[in-house]
Amino acid sequence: MQSRFDPLVHIDWKTPGSDLLGLLQHYYPDIGVFAGPGFEALLDELSNEMPEVCFEALAPLLAGQGYDLWNLDAGGDDYRPVIVPADQRETFAQHWQDQRGEPRFTASLIEPPEPAAAELKPAKPKRGKVKWLQEVHEYPGATYVHEYNYRNGWAAITEQDEDQWLCFLIDYNQWPPAEQDMLEHRTDGVDGADLQLIDADAQRSLWKRRVVRGDYSTDDRYQYEVRQGDEIAAFGPVGVQWPEFEQPCVVVGSEIFERKRIYEPEHLTRIWRITAHSSEVIFEYADELTILPIGAGRLLFMQHNGPKCWTWNQDPPHQAIVAKPMPAEAYKLRAATAYLGGDEILLFSEGARQNVEHTGYQETVLVAWRFNFITGATTRATLDGFGSELRQDTRMLVTQPKQVITLRTFHGQLQVARGHGDWWVWSYRANTFGTQTLAWFWNQVSNEVVKLSTKDIPRIKPEIRYVPAQDRYLAFEADFVARLPAFAEMVETKGSGVLVFE
Repeated sequence: MQSRFDPLVHIDWKTPGSDLLGLLQHYYPDIGVFAGPGFEALLDELSNEMPEVCFEALAPLLAGQGYDLWNLDAGGDDYRPVIVPADQRETFAQHWQDQRGEPRFTASLIEPPEPAAAELKPAKPKRGKVKWLQEVHEYPGATYVHEYNYRNGWAAITEQDEDQWLCFLIDYNQWPPAEQDMLEHRTDGVDGADLQLIDADAQRSLWKRRVVRGDYSTDDRYQYEVRQGDEIAAFGPVGVQWPEFEQPCVVVGSEIFERKRIYEPEHLTRIWRITAHSSEVIFEYADELTILPIGAGRLLFMQHNGPKCWTWNQDPPHQAIVAKPMPAEAYKLRAATAYLGGDEILLFSEGARQNVEHTGYQETVLVAWRFNFITGATTRATLDGFGSELRQDTRMLVTQPKQVITLRTFHGQLQVARGHGDWWVWSYRANTFGTQTLAWFWNQVSNEVVKLSTKDIPRIKPEIRYVPAQDRYLAFEADFVARLPAFAEMVETKGSGVLVFE
């Protein structure tokens, strides 16, 4: 028989605040904390926090309405929060002390934290509130736009329809976005799941089509095709079927550049150049490589696990020339390299620093480098605050004194893309608790930076992209896409700082 003191909610340590608050609202609908504007504000504040942070925030609010917040601990990394009237505190504690069944729970009262000593902080200039998601276009179903299916304002989306996959090309260069069925005028029976968008502009779209589906992905084979309106034509040498390459490929003008990591008979990365009628291997090296277009028909090949890089020119004799060594190793951050013009690129790397509150904790910090690959001239800036900010309990045992510290660390993925004018968008994605950077807007001439975080747009983590045809920044979520305010309004609301490269 169920007791009024039995736990109704059972979560693990990975449950975010949005899920926890939703469960508490469902099982305790009559408690005022979980209703009205106050609850909406709680969701904004706690949606991406870990359970213990949520409990600390809820305890004083519940106490103010005459309730205790307890956790029933079974010795694992999970939680069973229970809310009971404060006048039943002793009865609740005695009930669980007298328990006979298994598993055995230890009832712990989550007491409101002591009020922090008042600190005098400099007053921040008040700025008017802005509606960040100004115009919202909702999708009919979940629509995932990511770095591998989005090109220059177009995205290719697949959708299952009974036994077949459909493929739609969504045009974000107009508002609201428009979509086109990529199978509508095809008569070759191709499945939408076999189509990959690799480039698009106003005149044509370039696709990779899977023509052989093997037992393993390594057995799959692909061919290229170009689409203009409803006309589809083959691209590349006749009859050649290609293995799966590393994503993403690079398209410069009418040429495709692909990378393939090869492990037998020796480890190397091979780079292909594929034109409408021919193909050739133009470079290979023992380490993983990233390809970056650097203007005037040039490419930069960059080593992942070391400092080496080479320039290559589309004009004959197509030689790869050793450039100056890069100033920092970056591994996966190589993919976030950006070409700034002339012979200058923007690189990123990771550094380490000690947490200011606890000597046993280190933080990862993102570092940006401006680097001239011809002269070797280098400057760097530490991107303090780019990443995640979360609260961490440092105790190893519950019997130890509680010490909660704030960790500010880069622990995720970085994407870099062109913005308007001299501006760039640095986007951050991470599966961590706490407050997170959504995007920094950086001006390569003035080094001015505007910072957008989950405090500005709570509960969701949209990817921010600039669409030149609209001259607007869009926020992409699975259920919708929205226009952000005009950039001048964003700067007026958020203010800006300056990055110091030295």
